[in-house]
Amino acid sequence: MTTFANPLDLSNKVMLITGGAQGIGEATARLCAERGARVVIGDFNPRGEEVAHSITEAGGSAAFVQTDVRDDAQVAAMVDKVRTLHGRLDILVCAAGVLKGPYMQPEELPIEEFVMTIDVNIKGVFLCARHAAPLLEQSGNGVMIVVASGAGVIGPSSSLAYGASKGGANGLGMTLANHLKGRNIRVNTLAPGNIVTDMKMSVEIAGAQREGRSVNDAIAKAQQEYGVPEGVARVIAFMVSPEADYLRGVVFTR
Repeated sequence: MTTFANPLDLSNKVMLITGGAQGIGEATARLCAERGARVVIGDFNPRGEEVAHSITEAGGSAAFVQTDVRDDAQVAAMVDKVRTLHGRLDILVCAAGVLKGPYMQPEELPIEEFVMTIDVNIKGVFLCARHAAPLLEQSGNGVMIVVASGAGVIGPSSSLAYGASKGGANGLGMTLANHLKGRNIRVNTLAPGNIVTDMKMSVEIAGAQREGRSVNDAIAKAQQEYGVPEGVARVIAFMVSPEADYLRGVVFTR
């Protein structure tokens, strides 16, 4: 019987993950490092250093670059750090995201929070694509994953800003896919559903408080019914693997 290499093996793939300090990004960094990827975490949250250290302690390869994805110079420096560390980039996962103003009416939502959400969730993806595309092209078979959401794509959001931003991220991912396909870069958009993350739990708490419901009951219900970051990480690990070479368009998860 012929033995084939594991198509889900990510050995020696160089992978940049924004938003890798927590939630879906952290789970993805840990899983892909277990599968052999050399991971670089870019995040504004300094906890990314702890995540990278724990991956390294477990025998994986990881580094952290503190980065605000809204800032062009910081994103450029992050990609330059990847180039310095590894000489190339095979995979980019744009998982950095924020949600502001859950359940607020238009007149309640501060304009600063709307703009910040748009800047992180859309502008951040664009800046990462802007600086990473040349390196991804050099890899000969680059992959870029844009983490959007079911919110703003197939349904509404608790937040006007978040719904608008994730709809925009979906459109940007679709357009990047068309622009970059001639450069041997495959772009897919991922739209997770309700996932138990700190961000999502803050929304559940805000909703319960606004409606006078028990916060503890709301959290318990969400933890019972919603998906977990590790489940989404398994989907992303497949999406960036050679096995998913024929994958196109948007992928939805629970």
